[in-house]
Amino acid sequence: MDYATWLAFTIMATLIVMSPGPNGVIVLKTLGQHGYKPTLAIISGLFCATFMHGLFVLFGLSALLIYVPQAFIAIKILGALYLCYLGIKSLKQFFKYNQTKKSVDVQPVSQITNQKKSGRQFWQTGFITQILNPKVSALYLAVIPNFVDFTSATATADTLLLTFTHATIVGSWFILLATVSMKLLPYFKGGSIGRWLNGLAGIVMLYFSAMLLTYEAKKV
Repeated sequence: MDYATWLAFTIMATLIVMSPGPNGVIVLKTLGQHGYKPTLAIISGLFCATFMHGLFVLFGLSALLIYVPQAFIAIKILGALYLCYLGIKSLKQFFKYNQTKKSVDVQPVSQITNQKKSGRQFWQTGFITQILNPKVSALYLAVIPNFVDFTSATATADTLLLTFTHATIVGSWFILLATVSMKLLPYFKGGSIGRWLNGLAGIVMLYFSAMLLTYEAKKV
């Protein structure tokens, strides 16, 4: 693969990653409610799941999702249900904000215990959100063949390069988003902004859940 081809893919992938979507909502919601480190765990999960989608392309699993309607529908429903679950959870946290604030003051020990377990849980949230998004599989299947010659000896290496590039863009963009947000909003964590962000995140994730259910894959 030549440099011009890689650069064209990088520009395209960057624009796609920067467009609004459920990943950005989850990152900002986690930042507002839990802080910077748990947000990094979310982003790590997004990175790993993005790279997995590239491996799916190599092994033909993405093609299975596109060309086998039952498989695509099953993944689409699971992804929509998971986003719906996250949305409802955010709305519950919005309405229970006052109770949560009081419980944090009287239960410091349990709070510390939850923080020790949270890194893995946050990573799983990011990973599951991205891995159950069939739109990413459809994107890879539609885009990768335009940049990789699968008849060449370097097809596998080229696919891995583009996959790693995309995953790196995902990680870098959301780290930048989280870092800038923390700098601009020094009272982001634990304040009223966090509460309202939970409410907004809940509504937006329910919206994306509904949109995912109506998404149709395009065969290429």
